[in-house]
Amino acid sequence: MISLPALRLTACLLLPVVTAAAGYAAGHAQSERYWQAALQARVGALQTARAIEIQRQQADALASQQAWRQRVDQLESRVLVQQQTLQQWQNQQARRIDDATRHDGDRFTGLGPDSLRLYRQLLGYSAELPGAQPLSAGAAAEAAGADAGLPAPDLLAHAADYGAWCQQLEQRLVALKQLYPAQEPTP
Repeated sequence: MISLPALRLTACLLLPVVTAAAGYAAGHAQSERYWQAALQARVGALQTARAIEIQRQQADALASQQAWRQRVDQLESRVLVQQQTLQQWQNQQARRIDDATRHDGDRFTGLGPDSLRLYRQLLGYSAELPGAQPLSAGAAAEAAGADAGLPAPDLLAHAADYGAWCQQLEQRLVALKQLYPAQEPTP
């Protein structure tokens, strides 16, 4: 059997051991609640920061999209103006073709001097022919018949159409270069 002093000693030690165990359990629970709250606060802060970052990225993307849209609109309007100008130019060239072929008259079965100058201008070259000598009316009469080649108005209309097409391509290229400027290569 257990003696009375041993029983007293056990009873005296049991109370501090039980108190220590209960204190440890309460402290552990309190510590766990504290760290759970701290973890929740940290996760909340990270989620808030991430949401703010996403909003900032979306705002930047929207601003970039709007800037590109504005730039495209500006270039589009510029190209439309250039196309209208080109259409006016083509109309002027049609009048010039009529004038040049009328001025050359029936003496020539193909391109006369005025028509040839206009042809070179429509293709983007100088109107003056290097080393060209004016033809006499006698030389024009020695030319082949009208059925031997294309009439001057058709040749000049071709030159005008081709010149307009080249100018249109050039305008598109310029617009593309402005839309996508050359960037420095990254090493």
